[in-house]
Amino acid sequence: MQIAFATCERHAALGFIQAAYPDREIADAADSAGPLLDLVEKDIVRIEDPGMHGRCGVIPGTNFKSAGVSAEQIREACELFNAKG
Repeated sequence: MQIAFATCERHAALGFIQAAYPDREIADAADSAGPLLDLVEKDIVRIEDPGMHGRCGVIPGTNFKSAGVSAEQIREACELFNAKG
């Protein structure tokens, strides 16, 4: 069994992402982390606590299976803020 410390709370998720990428400007905006945070807020995905895991992983949330969101859509949401580095 693996335990993950992750959040489905928008503000906490933004803080985790910002902590994992301190050299980048990451905001809750459409051209940054906003689309990913929309998925977090709906509990489609959760963001892992980098303080506990040493990285900022994106893992399935409670509503992942029922939401019908593809892995490609999640990847695209992540690329919006990764591309800014």
